[in-house]
Amino acid sequence: MARPRKSERDAAGIRLANAFWTLLEHHRLANITVGMVAEQAELNRGTFYYHFKSMDDLVDRVIEDEILGNESVMQNAFGLIAGSSTVDSLETLINRKTDRFALLINQGGMDLFSVKIKRLVFATWKAILCDDGEELAPNTRLIIEYSTSGIIGIITYGARHETESTSPEFFLSFVKNNSEFLVSQIGIAQGIPRDAVLERVRATLRIAGMNDR
Repeated sequence: MARPRKSERDAAGIRLANAFWTLLEHHRLANITVGMVAEQAELNRGTFYYHFKSMDDLVDRVIEDEILGNESVMQNAFGLIAGSSTVDSLETLINRKTDRFALLINQGGMDLFSVKIKRLVFATWKAILCDDGEELAPNTRLIIEYSTSGIIGIITYGARHETESTSPEFFLSFVKNNSEFLVSQIGIAQGIPRDAVLERVRATLRIAGMNDR
């Protein structure tokens, strides 16, 4: 039997991810199984394991896609830092993405969401700021922890208090101010000039194809 073409593999992976999000609307994360995801996607378990090692791997991948993937909030937040994204584009994304973040928190728990998000954010900033063999400075880690916790806190509040949900305008303003704070402080903490931080962010966006708008 011929192996599926790349486009077919990609399409199956997207179907599995979409199936996961559909199931999460009605089930606790801990209760969702590989079989449920495969059935919802109308695929077999073998196809699931072709794309993902386990349910944990699927969860990691869908969160990574929401945070770092094409047209993600972080992508546009970095674009806002670098001057290649607009406030309007970020507002559109925030309105769309925060619903999924809230769903993860409500169905999977705050601890899981927070740990996975922070791990991705730290890894991204390390790739931007550090040369091979270097580590983020302690003060840099503190700044990233502070800024990331603030954004997660706003999302969490909205997820747990739907009738008092934070307005998109406030969240947008927070992300914008948070980005400016990072640019002004993170270079100082890491010992890198502000302009150099901006250029590294722009280079990351170019490499990832994030500026192809």
